[in-house]
Amino acid sequence: MMWKLAFPFLAALLAVGFGQDPDGVDVNPNDPDVQTALKVAIDGYNKASPDIYLYKVMKVIRVQRKMVEGYMYTLTVEIARTVCKKGSMAQSCPVFINPDRAKSYRCTFVVLNGGFIPQWALLEQRCY
Repeated sequence: MMWKLAFPFLAALLAVGFGQDPDGVDVNPNDPDVQTALKVAIDGYNKASPDIYLYKVMKVIRVQRKMVEGYMYTLTVEIARTVCKKGSMAQSCPVFINPDRAKSYRCTFVVLNGGFIPQWALLEQRCY
C-alpha cells in the first residue's frame, strides 16, 4: 500500500526535474569557475570582434549554471570598449570616457565547461 502513495510523489519529482529551473540555477559571480567562464566569454568576443579595441566586462547582471555533460554557464553582462588595442600587453585597460569612442553593450554569453575533461568553450554570444 505504501508504494502506491510513494509512486505518484516520485513521478511528480521526476517530471519537474527535482524542482530545478530548466534554465539553470543562479550562481555567485565571484565563483572561480564563473570567473573562468567570464574570461572565456570576453576573450572569445574580443577575438571575433572587428573592432581594433578590446572590450571588458564592466558589470555581471546574472549568471546561471545548468548541468549538461559538464556545466553550461549563461552569463548576462555589460561590456565596454577600452582604450587598449588588440595585441596590447597592457595590464590595465580603462574604458573610453569620450562619448565619440565609448561603446557599451549588454551581452549574453553561453560557455560550456565539458564533462570529464575540463575544456572551456564559448558556444554562443548575443550582444545589443
